[in-house]
Amino acid sequence: MNFKRIKTWAATLLVGSSLTLSAAAPAVAQKADNWPNQQITFVIALGPGGSADRTARLVAQQMQEKLGVPIRAINQEGGGGHVGQVYFRNMPKDGTFFLVTSIHPYISSAILNLDADYSLDDFAFVNGQWTDMDLFALNAKLPYQTLDEFIAAIKEQPGKFRISVVPGSTGHINTIQMLQAYGLEPDAVNIVTYQSGNAARTAVAGGQVEMAVLAADGTIPIAEFIRPLAVASDERLEEWDAPTLNEVLQQAGREPVQTLVGSMRGIAAHAEFKEQYPERFEKFAEAYREVLSNPEFKETLKKQGIGSDWLGPDRTTEIIYKNFEVLEQYKDQL
Repeated sequence: MNFKRIKTWAATLLVGSSLTLSAAAPAVAQKADNWPNQQITFVIALGPGGSADRTARLVAQQMQEKLGVPIRAINQEGGGGHVGQVYFRNMPKDGTFFLVTSIHPYISSAILNLDADYSLDDFAFVNGQWTDMDLFALNAKLPYQTLDEFIAAIKEQPGKFRISVVPGSTGHINTIQMLQAYGLEPDAVNIVTYQSGNAARTAVAGGQVEMAVLAADGTIPIAEFIRPLAVASDERLEEWDAPTLNEVLQQAGREPVQTLVGSMRGIAAHAEFKEQYPERFEKFAEAYREVLSNPEFKETLKKQGIGSDWLGPDRTTEIIYKNFEVLEQYKDQL
């Protein structure tokens, strides 16, 4: 992937106006063979202009053509996704409303940290379309060439080195897991928290901290200022010449860890919708799969720096539930 990504924001934002269409016929009893026959709403649980918002609006434009009904996209932001998630849960559960957001970790975080009155079982996850993996990135001016070398320096001078993360993020937890895998406590380093990924990246690029553990895709713009040491992923990433964290740990004779995936943008339905209308759920999922399989649309997403993976309902659900278990284990350490 070219490190210089094209960010065509204007085209994306214009989609919002084209999607805010008047409702079709009033809700009526629907049969599986004629669904959908009225407007669908995508509830975006994050603010306008962000990655989840851009993903939602581009997908909505394609999905409305595939399903043959208008799809409007509305933002319900606040509380790290919690406001939009509550709003979605209160909407009709007949397939006229879908949640389009970073379905992980925001739903899990709200459940664990905000005493949400919903659980993962209340959502039927359709697909995780675009998932960031965390990158362990060192300031390029430092002499350490591998993660093992950096860890050795930490052990020689505990408390000296600084690692930037976003508080409560997957990068934060992956940092703690990495340290513990090497037999270190979190206070062996100074974990510096920043409220945005951009601020944390600026810190490592400018040398205010020695390492950052942040989303790999978002770190591409500062590639010349950092040295990638590992990725928190099951497989190596095309964009970075770095092994996976578990590769590094196994080569060092350490036990592998259950790394957390980063923000997973995708779509979820109400669990009741899938249970009561399984044919409708399957029809929606298949339309979504076909949209993401279109070569021209995949290229459009790529130019916007947006992924187009098709994991499907089962694999997406498996990933979210496994990562919830890890988030729960580290809740008190964040």
